[in-house]
This record gives sequence, structure tokens and C-alpha cells, in this order.
Amino acid sequence: MDEALRTYIRVVELKSFTKASEELHISQPAVSLQLKKLEERYDTELIYRQAKKFVLTATGEMLYHRAKQLEGLYRQVEDEISLYHHHLKGRLRIGASFTVGEYYLPAMIAKFHAKYPDITLELIIENTAKIADKVEILQVDIGIIEGQINKKDLEISAFLDDEMCIVGPAIGEMKAIQKGTTWIAREEGSGTREYLDHIISTNGWNIAERVVAWSNMAVKQMVLEGLGYTIISKSVVEAEIRQGKLRTFNEDKTMMRKLSVLKNKQTLENRIAETFLAFLRENQ
Repeated sequence: MDEALRTYIRVVELKSFTKASEELHISQPAVSLQLKKLEERYDTELIYRQAKKFVLTATGEMLYHRAKQLEGLYRQVEDEISLYHHHLKGRLRIGASFTVGEYYLPAMIAKFHAKYPDITLELIIENTAKIADKVEILQVDIGIIEGQINKKDLEISAFLDDEMCIVGPAIGEMKAIQKGTTWIAREEGSGTREYLDHIISTNGWNIAERVVAWSNMAVKQMVLEGLGYTIISKSVVEAEIRQGKLRTFNEDKTMMRKLSVLKNKQTLENRIAETFLAFLRENQ
């Protein structure tokens, strides 16, 4: 990969010329020279440097975004060549939204690792919107998400079914949901939040109040404390339902959503990623 672009990536991510020079084991003037070369090459200013402020220009943001994609492509080429000459070996970076990453993938990854011990697996968990961003700039090889994403560089395909449920305190009543109650919701950008908003809107339920939490565990704990109701993947709360600590309020209607796989259209075929996805389908 172009040395100036590699240097630029580290400067942006570390937000420091000094830290970048230390990590790359080159002098700080050499780092500045690499940045100057890029600015001359593209005839644009990339970074505003005023006092202690470090702000990317619009073209600086654009170059960083594309440079990260190039970095990912170079790494993928190296992995593909290695795979061509050797058995299945290398690294797979999996991006997953919270429900998938916390409740579905851990057991699957353990089984996959037992079968393919020479593959290093890295699981990155964020909400759906952030995972889509990581797939777009090739910070992960594949994404497995809840909800829908519309990005021109990404290919999205339905993958697995995920059963959802309306859940609340074991002593709760359905009329409380219909007439107005407190709903505990995930943050904007979460596939679970998108689904909850859709169900509430479709049914025309009144909302007395909405509390937002940035993890499934926090949402579940608030429901257990009697704060209100939520709509969440059944995999998150099935133990508490079985123990009688929580109850569902959609017994007469099965609620399903699709989990989806995200891939970047610009990448080459990734043999390790495809092997992993095939393994998940076979073991679901």
C-alpha cells in the first residue's frame, strides 16, 4: 500500500503527528512530509491545524474513507494469496449488531473455531448502523445485522429468522400496553429499535414515556425492575420468561424479523467469510 496513505491513516486515527511517528518508527518531519505529498498530489488541504485543534477537511474525510477501503483490500489480497497456497488459515473480522453478537454468534464461533483452529476470529459488536459503516470502510470482512441498511457500496441479503416478542413484568397486563405505558427502547441506529418503532406505530399504541438504553442487557434489566415494556429478540429474555420473571404479550401472534448479512461490493470473494457463513447456515 502507498506509504503516504498508510501514514495518513495513522495520523487521522491517532489524531497526532507525534503519536503516528512513534508508532510507525519514523521522524515527525517525515510524517509531515508524507502528508504534504498527499496534499500536493490531490491539490487540496487535508487537515486543519490550528493550535491544538485537529480537524479533517471535507476532502480529508473523503481520502481517509477511501484509504481505509484500500487498506482492507490489500489485506484481503494477502489473505487470498495465502489461502491459494495453503489450507484454510487466516483471520476473519466479523461485525455484528448486539443481539446477533451477544446471543447468537458466541456458540457458533466456538464450534467454528473447533473445526477450523487456524482461523483467527475477531468479533466486533456495535449497533446496526455502526456495523454497516465498518463494512463500508472494510474494518470488518462481513456484518451480520438486524434491521435494514441502504448504502450503495453494500450488498445486503436475508440470512436467518429471529423471533421477537413483546415482553414486560410477569404481573403486567395487556391493556397497559394498549392504553399507554413506558417503553424501554434501544438507541437510534439499532435494528431492535427500528422494529419496536414499527410495531408501536402499526398498532397505534399510546406511549406514556420512552426510556432509551444502549444495550440489550440494560433494556432487559429495566423491564425486570418493572419500569415498563419492550419489544426484543426472544433469545435475550427466554431464560427470564422460563423462570417466570417476565412474560410475553404476543402469545397469539408470532413476530419474526430477518437477520441479514452485509458485504462490501468492492471486495474480492473471501473464502474464509464464505466458509463461516456456510457453517452458520448448516448449524442454525
